[in-house]
Amino acid sequence: MKSAKSKQRLNELRTPARSRQNLAQGDKAPVQVFCRLRPMQRESDSPCMKIISPTTVLLSPPAIAINYRNETKSMKYTFKEVFPPETNQQELFDRVALPLVEGLIKGKNGLLFTYGVTGSGKTFTMTGEPQNCGILPRCLNAIFKTINDYQAHKYVFKPDNMNMFDVQSEAEAMLERQHELHKFKTGKKNNSNPDLAMSSSDITKVGGINEDNQYGVFVTYIEIYNNSVFDLLEDGPTGRNLPVKIIREDAAHNMYVHGVTEVETKSAEEAFDAFYLGLKRKRMAHTNLNAESSRSHSVFTIRLVQAPVDEMGEAVIQNKNVLSISQLSLVDLAGSERTNRTKNTGQRLREAGNINKSLMTLRTCLEALRENQINGTNNMVPYRESKITHLFKNFFEGEGQVRMVVCANPRAEDYDETLQVMRFAEMAAEVEVSKPQVIDVAANMGLMSGRRKANKLFYAARDNIARPEAKDLELDLGLVYSLGPDFPSLELNSSQANHITKELMAHLEMRISRRETLKRSKQIKDERFRSSLLGLEKDSMEIRSENQSLKAQLMDSDRRIRALEDRLTTTENASMSFQRKLTEMTEYTSALKRELQEKDLLLNQNKLEKEKQKKILERKYNHKIAAEHEKAKEINSENEKLRNKVEEKENRLRIIDKALHIDRGDAIGDCQNTQTLGPQRNENAAQTNRDFTPGSTPRALPAHLLTLFSSCPQTRETRDTRDNRETPASSRRGVAIANPRHRRSLSADGKVWVEHAPNKLVPMGTVMKPNIPSSKVVNKLTNVKDIANSKTSKYCLISQEQDTDGELETKVYKGDVVPTCGGGAQVIFNDVEMLKQFSPNRDRRNAGYRTKFQGVTRPAGETPCRSQLS
Repeated sequence: MKSAKSKQRLNELRTPARSRQNLAQGDKAPVQVFCRLRPMQRESDSPCMKIISPTTVLLSPPAIAINYRNETKSMKYTFKEVFPPETNQQELFDRVALPLVEGLIKGKNGLLFTYGVTGSGKTFTMTGEPQNCGILPRCLNAIFKTINDYQAHKYVFKPDNMNMFDVQSEAEAMLERQHELHKFKTGKKNNSNPDLAMSSSDITKVGGINEDNQYGVFVTYIEIYNNSVFDLLEDGPTGRNLPVKIIREDAAHNMYVHGVTEVETKSAEEAFDAFYLGLKRKRMAHTNLNAESSRSHSVFTIRLVQAPVDEMGEAVIQNKNVLSISQLSLVDLAGSERTNRTKNTGQRLREAGNINKSLMTLRTCLEALRENQINGTNNMVPYRESKITHLFKNFFEGEGQVRMVVCANPRAEDYDETLQVMRFAEMAAEVEVSKPQVIDVAANMGLMSGRRKANKLFYAARDNIARPEAKDLELDLGLVYSLGPDFPSLELNSSQANHITKELMAHLEMRISRRETLKRSKQIKDERFRSSLLGLEKDSMEIRSENQSLKAQLMDSDRRIRALEDRLTTTENASMSFQRKLTEMTEYTSALKRELQEKDLLLNQNKLEKEKQKKILERKYNHKIAAEHEKAKEINSENEKLRNKVEEKENRLRIIDKALHIDRGDAIGDCQNTQTLGPQRNENAAQTNRDFTPGSTPRALPAHLLTLFSSCPQTRETRDTRDNRETPASSRRGVAIANPRHRRSLSADGKVWVEHAPNKLVPMGTVMKPNIPSSKVVNKLTNVKDIANSKTSKYCLISQEQDTDGELETKVYKGDVVPTCGGGAQVIFNDVEMLKQFSPNRDRRNAGYRTKFQGVTRPAGETPCRSQLS
């Protein structure tokens, strides 16, 4: 993990050195944001915006707003200046764009873009319409009117395709102009729009131009469509598809479009030609909100190249290092749109998505800049996520002035979009950019100002002297040019010769005295000149020595600079290698993370598969165990049945054997001694009961075997005596015995039952009342946990109804509770018991009448024993 110090150093490497230098100066200015309101299209439209001061607007949510219930409070937004709908184009230009043009002339960069929703008047503000020009035409007119007298000849400045310019001589420039003139004669279309021409009275001239420089104007026109850059001025037919351009960084860390066409223009008309050529290629489309909606961001850039003239004030210095390049970028951003209003589909929907994404990236970059300035951090700003922010990265890092014109439509229908625009404008106004510094290259070279003007005055004076009228001018040149008037023409042939000789002698004496005066003046001047010359020579020697020392210092500085440059190159190479390694390691880490995630996914899948297989095996094992238990139960049941059959046969054989060995006399004696026979019958019944095995289901014995002496002759005494000995539980046919076919309760195995019975069972108080001791009684199954739990293993359903004879019939449905695959439970019924009770007073005319009790046949009228059901 990187430390905070290394992260900060990496962030510093991302910022160009030139930008850091400007930021360190502390001279910052905020992004100036202006607001312009569009007039209402219809009188029936209701506004949602109102100007309350020259710098403040009030935005009130209408009732049709999406978040009207959540946002019912009106908001105030402050701008540098607010322009009402009646503001004309000239006033807007003077307040917004004219300072940027002045900065362009002085060598400063400028950026102006219009922002707003679709149909809010951005293109009208930037371009205008016939006879009502916008910002862009007015900027071109102001620039060319200002530099008109100081433009260099065409092709003196030539682009080098690396965002810089080369300086050519006049001869090379003339050859290229002749070549262009030949191409122009072969035929070239005129793309200008005469309706956009402006009168000279409307054109504003900018002051502060440097008269010792020569200027050249170059224009480029690009569009950013679907986050791709296209050159609108590239040679070729208008309708063909344009190639995609890329954005690069030049040697001065400035961003530019590589391979873009730069057109040198010498007048505003030529610049208009280039502009309208690109305007024909710009992508426009019809939408529900705008008849001519821009589907891309357009950037029209004006680059002003200026270079100082030489000391004579005539030719441009042939050195590209002294060039000063400034640019003014005019950006017409595409409007943000919502799909539910425009109803765009297909290609239009994709265009709208890319437009909104680029505008969101612009907002994200400004928010990151504001956070860095507020918190004092140096976090990376995501310029590269969008082409529009990547191209103007230098402007936000202190390379020029940034201004924004927010165009707003005050209609209530556009409230939701306008609210987002106002929030973005409020946030952008808080971002500060550093002011660029302009360096006077000519002053650093030792060139004095006013060279071109002095050269013009010299040529004007020379032309004035060369005129014929200048010969009659009287010039007082002083004593340096004359010793006096000429000698008079005198003749010595008269009587006045002596007088003439005296005049001549006086004239000669005057000339001699003047000559002496001139000699003295010359000597004085010679002495002054000699002293001045000696002083100059002395100064020259000092200057030479100082120059030598400065040259030595300069050489040392050059060596130091070269060493630092080599060191910087080595450091940059190391930094680039580290950056590549970091990128590789980041990619490798990402690959490892993806591989780890895939392996984790596979591991989780394997775990799920194993758990699924485990559950399947558990279910199979449980089914197998249950089947084995059922099979064991069946085997035990068969064994019990076989044992019961054997015991039944043995009992029958014993009874028959005893019956065969009893003679009739003994039988009669036994009939008379009924009281004596009772214990024997009881012993037989007890023996029968002792022979009965719990859980067996033997068939019922015949009635003549159960009542052995029912056919014996009886006396009145015997009957009376027997009747007196009978108890309420006894029968006249004999003593009731226990039914050996009643099964014992399975609740003895310790299993838990669920007894599902109706709310009100008919109370019988006899064996017909089912009794399940270890059970949970429910009247209605409302919770699945009553059945699906680990403790419950048996289920019993009890119902009561009447049979066809009107007797009460109780049915008991029994089964096992088996768990299911999904975590629930199911009941498998394996036994049904039908319980009936008959009145003993019913008609017994049919001696062979039998009743079925729990699958057992018994004589009619016999009282059944109590049974516990499982």
